[in-house]
Amino acid sequence: MKKYIDKARLQALKEKFLTIEYDEEMEQPAIYVSAEGLTELLMFLKEDAAFLFNRLESVTSVDYKTYFEMVYHLFSWSDHNDWLTVKVKLDHDAPSVPSVTGVFPGVEFEEREVYDLMGISFIGHPDLRRILLADDFSGHPLRKDYKAVAPPHVPRIRREGGRNYATY
Repeated sequence: MKKYIDKARLQALKEKFLTIEYDEEMEQPAIYVSAEGLTELLMFLKEDAAFLFNRLESVTSVDYKTYFEMVYHLFSWSDHNDWLTVKVKLDHDAPSVPSVTGVFPGVEFEEREVYDLMGISFIGHPDLRRILLADDFSGHPLRKDYKAVAPPHVPRIRREGGRNYATY
């Protein structure tokens, strides 16, 4: 079972970064930070000896129809050996957040995937372009407001008596 950051270290983090929010009653606490404070917070969490969250395990996003949420799962494989989730709420009409490739270089492809499928822009990303879909693909298919285009009509082939027949 995953061990999450303890309440004492959460409180110390809150004293250092006054604008972060979290629910201390949660068994698996998530810290909410503004997009502007994300890079500074992640750099601190990675380098400060009291935290040492030196692995960004995964990056994903969630579409809540009225806003997006970026989710960063951090792991400390040092003496602490615990987890922390950092979340950023974004505007649904123009979602953008600073790229954290300067803090965790390995996040480059995950940010591109989120951009491609959800349409969230990562400011300062070294190579922000589609990674899964064609460059001319219209829209972002994991968004709740995405309208899929009907595929072209393709005749079905059925087999009867050793012969193939196209049906329309």
